[in-house]
Amino acid sequence: MTSLIMRKKRFKFAVELELVELSSVPLVNAVLFGKIRLLDGGSLSQLSSRQAVQDHMVHWGEKIKFNCRMNANVTTGVLEPCLCRVSVRKELKGGKSYMKCGFVNVNLAEFAGSGTTPDGIF
Repeated sequence: MTSLIMRKKRFKFAVELELVELSSVPLVNAVLFGKIRLLDGGSLSQLSSRQAVQDHMVHWGEKIKFNCRMNANVTTGVLEPCLCRVSVRKELKGGKSYMKCGFVNVNLAEFAGSGTTPDGIF
C-alpha cells in the first residue's frame, strides 16, 4: 500500500521594502526610528536610521532588501500569509532606550509577484 504525501509548495521571494516617511506626527521634539521584522518566512530584524521630527514629519527614504520564504496551499495554490511588521519607536534618554509608538503588519503574500507597487499604499 502506498501513501500519497502532499507537501506544501515553498517559494522564495526577493523583497524590497521602502520606508519613506511618517507624516502627522504629534510630537514636536523627538527622534524616531523604524524596526522591520519578519514574523513569518524568515529571520529578518533590521533598524532604520534615527531621524528627528521636523514640521510634524519624519523622512527616512531607506530601502531594505531581503529574501522571504512563503508557503502555498497544496490544493488551491494560494500563498499563505507572510507577515512583516514595521514598528515606529521613539528614542528616550539619549538613545539608551526607546518607546514603541505603533506598528503595522504587512502581508507580503498579497504583493508577491506583483512587481512594483504604488507609493504610499499604507
